[in-house]
Amino acid sequence: MSFLLRNARIAARPVIASRVMPSRAFTSSSMRSLKEDDRHSPDLAEQNERHKQDQLQKQKDGKGHWKPELASNSEEAVAADRQAGDHTMEELQKKTAKHAEEKHK
Repeated sequence: MSFLLRNARIAARPVIASRVMPSRAFTSSSMRSLKEDDRHSPDLAEQNERHKQDQLQKQKDGKGHWKPELASNSEEAVAADRQAGDHTMEELQKKTAKHAEEKHK
């Protein structure tokens, strides 16, 4: 009889659910780079510092401007959208071809 009485008391207690927080199975560390495609550049820090110093010097001289080398890919895309304007498809194609020729000389 005592067995039944003891089990009845245990069964009558409210069940308290314990929350078990799952552990993180996957971790990663962030890499400090401005652009997503710059991760494999061996002299990235040197290039960024050179562009930064150039930009700071031009700002001191009053000739500062936006440098796409110091922007992320998404910042470049936003800047390009803001500068787009009303151009025809032919004008945009010529401008792109000219830019590609100048950049890859």
